Order: sequence, then C-alpha cells, then structure tokens
Amino acid sequence: MKNLFFLSIVTLLNFDCFAQNSHTLFLTYALSNPEPVYNGHVDGGAGYKPEASNSFGIRYLMKSTKIVTLETGIEYSNYHFKLDYVDDPRINIPYIQKTAKLISIPVYAHLTFLRYFFINGGAIVDTEINKKENEINKQSGIGFGLGAGLKFKFKHVAIFANSFFERHALIGSSQQGTRRSLINSGGRLGIGYSF
Repeated sequence: MKNLFFLSIVTLLNFDCFAQNSHTLFLTYALSNPEPVYNGHVDGGAGYKPEASNSFGIRYLMKSTKIVTLETGIEYSNYHFKLDYVDDPRINIPYIQKTAKLISIPVYAHLTFLRYFFINGGAIVDTEINKKENEINKQSGIGFGLGAGLKFKFKHVAIFANSFFERHALIGSSQQGTRRSLINSGGRLGIGYSF
C-alpha cells in the first residue's frame, strides 16, 4: 500500500510538469571528442585519436501536453581528430589533424521527468560538407543520438545542460565495404525562449 501511495504522489507531482511543455526555441553549443571507428572488424590501417571539437545549432521543442515531446533542429559541427598510424616509439609521426564538417538534423523524442530532468534520443540525419579535408568515409547518412540532462525554465527563458552520445552515419549514403563512422560524446548547453 505504501508503494502505491508513493507512486501516486510522484505521478501527481510530475503531471503538472508534463502539462507545461510549450514551444521552445534554443540556441545551443556543444563540446565533444569525436572518433572515427570501423563498422566492422578490420586489421591494419590508420588509427585516429579524438580532439576537442565544437558544434553550434538551434533546437526546437514542439508544444505537447504529453510526457514525450518532439525535439528537432539543425546543427553545424566541426569535428577534429588526429591521424595516428602506429605506436612504435622509434618512428617519429608528424602531427596531422583531420577535420569533418557536418550539418545534422536530429529527430528526437524528449522525455521530461521530476520537473527538471530529461532524457532524449532518436535519429540524426547528417550531411558532410567540404569532404576533401579527410580520408575517412563520407559521413552523410543516418545515425542516432542519446542524451540526459537538466533543464530550468523561468517565465519565458529556458536553459538546459546535457551530456550526449552520438553515432553518425551508421547507415551511410554510400555503402562500400567496411565503413568508418564517427562516434561522438560530450556536453551541450542551450538557452532558449518559450512561447
């Protein structure tokens, strides 16, 4: 009986939060460490080490009176990684930085709980621009992302901070043998306006 009472109280406390979801437009900034990985087993070949990278974007949460809200937007990412051939200490390897520039459109489900907490996740549609700058496979395609974070709203101003994990181009636009795609994890901040 105590468990049922506790569950009822938690549900009632959260119902008010779920009913307050409104249209919100966020400006976002993300800092992350991307790393190209193979989508299968491969022996030999160049390796890559992640380097600090950033993304800028706009996120839009559509108004909903349900638990799950639709989150979408557009993001420009400039991913950096270092080419790393071998780990033999006798060989001097020059510092070679490579870059992948992506335009991404997330289509996420956004679940709010306990008023200030949320989890989000779903598909990411990517288009790589300026492909000539790196040797990894083109990152245009469909991937996925998952995240968890905190959000706060004061009148019409909303802010959020969340950690995330993304896998870009898991399904690439051009399939050719064993592909490499970017795995990206980091943190994202956003400030927005609810209307």
